[in-house]
Amino acid sequence: MRIVVREEVPEDSELRRSWNELALRMDRPEVFYTYEWAIAVQRAYGASLTPLVFLGYEGDSLVGVAALARKKSGEAVFLTADTGDYCDFLSEPEIRPEFVGTVFSALRDASIEKVVLTNLPADSVTAAALFAVSKALYHLHSRRAYSCAQVVMGDGNARAMFKQSVQAKKRLRRNMRELNKRGPVTLQHDVNWHQIEPLLQSFARAHVARFLETGRISSLIREERRVFLAELARELSLSGWVVLSRLLVADVTAAWNYGFRFGGSWFWYQPTVNALYGDFSPGYCLLSKIVEVACDSPQFSVVDLGLGAEGYKERFATAARRTIYCELNRSILFHLRAVMRHRVASLATASSRVEKWLRSAISRASELKGRLDDEGWGDLLARFARAVRHSVFSQETVLFFEWPAGEQGRADLGTRLCPLDSEILGTAAIRYSDDPAALQYLMRSAQRLLSGQGLGFALVTAEDMPVHFCWAKDFEGFRVAELDRSLQAPCKDAVMIFDCFTPGAARGNGFFSNAITVLAQQLRSHDKVPWIFGASTNGASVRGIKKTSFAYQFSLGRKRILFFSRAQDSIPVSSATEPASAA
Repeated sequence: MRIVVREEVPEDSELRRSWNELALRMDRPEVFYTYEWAIAVQRAYGASLTPLVFLGYEGDSLVGVAALARKKSGEAVFLTADTGDYCDFLSEPEIRPEFVGTVFSALRDASIEKVVLTNLPADSVTAAALFAVSKALYHLHSRRAYSCAQVVMGDGNARAMFKQSVQAKKRLRRNMRELNKRGPVTLQHDVNWHQIEPLLQSFARAHVARFLETGRISSLIREERRVFLAELARELSLSGWVVLSRLLVADVTAAWNYGFRFGGSWFWYQPTVNALYGDFSPGYCLLSKIVEVACDSPQFSVVDLGLGAEGYKERFATAARRTIYCELNRSILFHLRAVMRHRVASLATASSRVEKWLRSAISRASELKGRLDDEGWGDLLARFARAVRHSVFSQETVLFFEWPAGEQGRADLGTRLCPLDSEILGTAAIRYSDDPAALQYLMRSAQRLLSGQGLGFALVTAEDMPVHFCWAKDFEGFRVAELDRSLQAPCKDAVMIFDCFTPGAARGNGFFSNAITVLAQQLRSHDKVPWIFGASTNGASVRGIKKTSFAYQFSLGRKRILFFSRAQDSIPVSSATEPASAA
């Protein structure tokens, strides 16, 4: 067997054809093995990965493909490891051991000291071939990785019975009935690039917003991932292997699945839902409908639910496919370290309390290292001293301002204030993905929006880019964290404007003052009395409030010494002590 090593995936139509023929001849064909997948990864992640593609030839015929990549650390990995649910070496099963051995000999000759193979199917011939490699070339450590739930269709009678069991689920019938009350429910599967391309931005925003609601950060917040999905859809659509499925309520998308139909499998790859319909499990409904369609389609033998142990998958799964993680080291010392690290991790995860403690310790250590890198020991110790001093003695004063009746104020006509929704949150998270403070704020806002604890607003530019966020809530019972107390409203219709935030990249443009002016005017038009507050120590916030027509009314304070605190109500603030207006 002759091996050709390429440090790129060539843009070659003949290679595409022969590569995909190999993928389709695998004992378990997967879309992740295709040429299109590899080329999409190269285009999107080329800045961080150097492809290392091994092409095996017998004569002029391509008989093997190993799509690997060299990371900046020097180790070799599957090129598609971070994007594919399954990764493997491509060849006929009969020659797989020879091909795998030849590839690892080439890796050794290229001085690759470590190879990490993730998401390798446990039932693949490659798994057995690696044990032969470990006897001569590398030391192998393998462990269980993931279990991928699957819906295996079976024969005609089994398909019909399974479809009936899906349709009979009470949860599905109840949710579909509620969705139909809000508009006609339809299912759409787009497979052409000109259909899919206009939908990708809204899909990405919905995915990002959904993750924020659950306290997580979506992979689609990163440009590389969005570019990858776009390139992948463009390439796979040429063969009809990509499908963007949507559950529509009237003309509004309630659920998406960016998936694939390849080699007899319909893949549930990257789903998300619209928060507007979150109470009716639209993602569950969409998956149910996909399973029903697959049951009626003889070309599909399985609906693969992919990586992840989400509970809803278990309601459909009839089988599972396991993957393994393999680490191969030239050095026996590094091999033993990998084995010990895995055993320690296994012991830790055996106890949820120990695992939680270890994760917390690792997180704190990582945070400490980050601060040391940014600030150094001197600044970090000074910060710690201030925190200790504040915990022993502190005095907080919060200033309250009211918007006068009949006051119009002045607002920037180049922006507009919109009710906050999941689409705006998704747009903002993508725009400010490199701003940790903005992401934390947006995550908090998404969860507050989902729970209905206040009314959220966003100031957006003429280009529909959100540049400031604020919230409004009844004054009565409003809790001020700085004072650790709840408030009594000065009048019946008082409303508090709170939790205002401008992302770092948008600061210095007066968006805060503009937003609270417009919001105050809107509240007054609904016969509400707008209020806002700011801590006396937050000079920027107070100065921003004073640029508007809000008028100072009173302040509240709290003094704490050790564990004892005392409220200081209705403190008059003189012109000498009140923070001065900005020039």
